[in-house]
Amino acid sequence: MASPAASTSKQRDEYCCVPFCNGNARTNKELSFHHIPSEKKMLTRKQWIVAIRRDEGEFFKIGGNTVVCSKHFKKEDYRWTPNRKCLKPEAVPSVFDWKLNESSRKAPTSRQSLFKKMKVDDREDEDEMVVEDSVCEVHNSQSVDHENDMSCDSNIHADCLEKIEKLEHVVQQKDSELKDKTYELASLNQKLQMERFGVTRFSYDHEMIEFYTGFPTFDLFLIFYSAIKPTATRMKTVYYKSSEEPSNRGRPKSMDPIDELFMFLCRLRCGFLTEDLSVRFNIHASTDFKLLYPNTRVIIDCTEIFTERPSSLALASKTFSSYKSHNTWKGLVGISPHGAITFISALYSGCMSDIEITKHSGLIDLLEPGDQIMADKGFILNKLLKDTGVSIATPHFLCSDGQFTPSQIEDNQKIASLRIHVERHIKRAKEYRLLQYTVPLSLAGSVNQLWTVANLLTLFRRPLIKKN
Repeated sequence: MASPAASTSKQRDEYCCVPFCNGNARTNKELSFHHIPSEKKMLTRKQWIVAIRRDEGEFFKIGGNTVVCSKHFKKEDYRWTPNRKCLKPEAVPSVFDWKLNESSRKAPTSRQSLFKKMKVDDREDEDEMVVEDSVCEVHNSQSVDHENDMSCDSNIHADCLEKIEKLEHVVQQKDSELKDKTYELASLNQKLQMERFGVTRFSYDHEMIEFYTGFPTFDLFLIFYSAIKPTATRMKTVYYKSSEEPSNRGRPKSMDPIDELFMFLCRLRCGFLTEDLSVRFNIHASTDFKLLYPNTRVIIDCTEIFTERPSSLALASKTFSSYKSHNTWKGLVGISPHGAITFISALYSGCMSDIEITKHSGLIDLLEPGDQIMADKGFILNKLLKDTGVSIATPHFLCSDGQFTPSQIEDNQKIASLRIHVERHIKRAKEYRLLQYTVPLSLAGSVNQLWTVANLLTLFRRPLIKKN
């Protein structure tokens, strides 16, 4: 609210409009006079009118000269500036001495003045009641708004609590379902362990344990396994390369050590074949590579394709194979332990050895430390593989006494039974008629592409190693 303007002009006669106040600008120059607020500030205007006990109407009209003197304001109603004092915008006149004025004033001399006085008093009382009612209405309105806000907050809080309770109920329900599913899964796993062919299935049948393993009871079998378990665990990660240095790299096995022991004893005691074991233990037949040669990455072998004799003596000499007694192209192929072709070299002249072809083919650059190559005894790659971290598994050479030791015989048989798959792949590639007979020299520019395509087409045939 803007403060009413103050006026101390000597040229104008200003009289205080408060009843019984004799303040005027002519005789009381120390006073300041303040206009009643305009209708734009209606609330302050009404407060002033009620305070001075006047009512705007027939006998009192507020105009430009209607003022209230400074005797009716407190000191704190003013704010002081270097030049003058100004009335604060929210100030309302409050200093009056109504009792003194009423006791000292004379009684009315006529009915007209008495009537005027009664009318003015009645209107002043009505104004006070109006102001009080307005204040009460504002207070009641604020109380209602506060109660509404409190009610709204209470409703929101109740809704949040209800949602939290629902979510907690859902979480408890899901936890219960999860526990039930976990218990069901554990039961199914236990049932599966009892149904699959393995040592757990026969743990309560001592006769079958003795039949498959040779141990009279399952407890005795467990005692034996506990004794060799530390060594068996290390065998999963430690293998020896051609450099006779242990390596900690190797592919993880798909079977537990106790099942590996049981499978080994089944093969040793009952003489089960590889295909039989793959069916009984629900494993791929190539798992034998993981059991016997866990680091084997590729099985390699070289093969030769006949070609015409070049007219150039130099070329004829380079393409002549002393092993085949014919002019040939010679290539290196490699298959993975599960039988898929994984490496195809370019074709080289027939005079090159298996070692030279392996060196120039780029195969060794593709291998990683810890990998192992399986090959025939003609692949003497120990020097070539030195410092690469790659090992090679080949059949043993005949000893100086002309005999193999029992362990060497067993190793040779194992390697032969596993290496035969690469020979089966070469046979498949050569079933294409163009490669069965002599390749004309006119195809020398595209013979590498023909050779590669023939090998890749074997991937669309039935697997070399059947799985269960």
